[in-house]
Amino acid sequence: MRIIFMLAVLALGCMALPRTAYGESSPTPVPVRLGIALAGSSLEVPAFWTHPPFYQALDELGAQLVCLHLPCVTDKGEHNSEETAKRIQEIDAAMRAHGLNYLLDVEGSNFISSIEITPGVNEFDHPDGTHHWDLRMEWLNPVLPPEKAGPPALASITYDEIEHMILSNNKFANSPKNDFDKPYWVNTHGMPLPEAYKRLVESARLVREHYQGKVLPQTEQVWPDLFHIFARAGWIIGPKLLKEHLSSAVMSIALGAAIQYKQDCGGFWCSPDLWNAGIYPGHSPEALRSAMLMSYWLGAETIYVENLDYDSPGPRHPLSTPKGSLIAWSDPQNYVLTNYGQVFREFTKEYAPSHPRTIRWQDYDPRVAIIRLPDGGWGQFSAGSGHGESEARNRLLGNREMPLDEPASEWLYVWPILTHGVARPGAISTGNPFIYPKQVEDFFVPIDSVAVFDHEVGAESLRNIECMVVCGHALSAGAFDAIAERTASGATCIIARRLYDAHAKGPLPGAWVIIDDFKAPELKSALEPFLGPPDVARFRFKNNIVEFRKTDTPDRIEVQVNERPAAAPAKEME
Repeated sequence: MRIIFMLAVLALGCMALPRTAYGESSPTPVPVRLGIALAGSSLEVPAFWTHPPFYQALDELGAQLVCLHLPCVTDKGEHNSEETAKRIQEIDAAMRAHGLNYLLDVEGSNFISSIEITPGVNEFDHPDGTHHWDLRMEWLNPVLPPEKAGPPALASITYDEIEHMILSNNKFANSPKNDFDKPYWVNTHGMPLPEAYKRLVESARLVREHYQGKVLPQTEQVWPDLFHIFARAGWIIGPKLLKEHLSSAVMSIALGAAIQYKQDCGGFWCSPDLWNAGIYPGHSPEALRSAMLMSYWLGAETIYVENLDYDSPGPRHPLSTPKGSLIAWSDPQNYVLTNYGQVFREFTKEYAPSHPRTIRWQDYDPRVAIIRLPDGGWGQFSAGSGHGESEARNRLLGNREMPLDEPASEWLYVWPILTHGVARPGAISTGNPFIYPKQVEDFFVPIDSVAVFDHEVGAESLRNIECMVVCGHALSAGAFDAIAERTASGATCIIARRLYDAHAKGPLPGAWVIIDDFKAPELKSALEPFLGPPDVARFRFKNNIVEFRKTDTPDRIEVQVNERPAAAPAKEME
């Protein structure tokens, strides 16, 4: 049986949405929650959560969730904390009254060096010299069970772009100056990378424990690494799409983290983000549509788009409307849907309801695995190049003594092969303008069922893997044993010589390709049998294979979902 979902686009960007659905014998459809983020707004009202036109816009869009930055009270002196708790309760009551879930975003500490809620105390600074924001449970308890009866409206605490802060030691907390340098969780300077990774996982677990199991934290990330830290610690992981991402690459990394730690991972969400290197909107309406399609068909439980109504004073994508984001306010009482808003509304109200899915992220079943210690090496470059906020402090896991080096860069030469040259050697984010001068690429990135696992991967995660690429700074003994067992069972292992030599006492059974230089042609030769076609982004699941193909229109993809015969060997599914 073959089920095909084709996205046809009519004049003026309107979608013709076929009403193909699964048959009665199909498994139960997997629901999705769709929403928007507020990160800067042009709505000039004192309390948006009390403003009826705000909810009218959400209803017209079909949004079920709102991600909002917590507006703390700082002008009531010793009553600041009490008033902040009341404000959260007001927001919670308003969201419940309108049938909405919401997220509280704690990005404030990313861009502000100090805020005083208790007078004389910086809410963001901690005795150990770190700088971050964990919301007080005295504020949250009144809106969560058991104090608040029924299912909570508060769905998560969102740690927005937390990987920026970990890797760059809160560089932007005194923006636009470049003089802030405090670790987010762990002072990793001089610390070996495996130890730094372990300490960051422990810190993430402590944050989850801080919320007492009443609400989960979520990592909403831009730079395409470090998801494993949070999945392992029980967080919801949330890759951004669009932004400065190569779509298939970031999804492969995040899905790998989610399935490796599926017993711990709190969920898999996606946030299509229209920002791109200081341009807003920096992506086309077609790219937004494609990002929502990819998020949906790869099993994201929640998908929310940034931003609802931000009106950027800077440059905009040439295909965007002159104002706004999903909507544009003409005055506080009136708005219009933009071309982005039309895409969002059509997806929430027409496409998703008429295209039920059975895809679960937990069932992702990759063919190829990259195995490495997640060190944050995405292709960052040294500061001082004149590219402003696109720069990152060049520090692996925040260690100023460990800039991007050869072992951390090895996987950056694997992606160009896996993506048929769309990813470029040396970086897997267009945030590096030296490697991606345009700083925006077409949404479509070919790939064939790739996942990234960390350096402690076990045998269960590798059970159906056909090719393993083992690189980076470290590999645990247990992971090597699992890799050797899978290789002896028929998989191919491409491995950095120093990692092989550190664990193997001699020749081992199976197909081993030992690599001295990941820039050498032998890497491509070894990967060649495991590449899919150059015109397909393919993601293999337990019962289905999801394929994305580009069309003649830039950024537009079409989606095809094939039922996978359970008894068929994996290689027959190419």
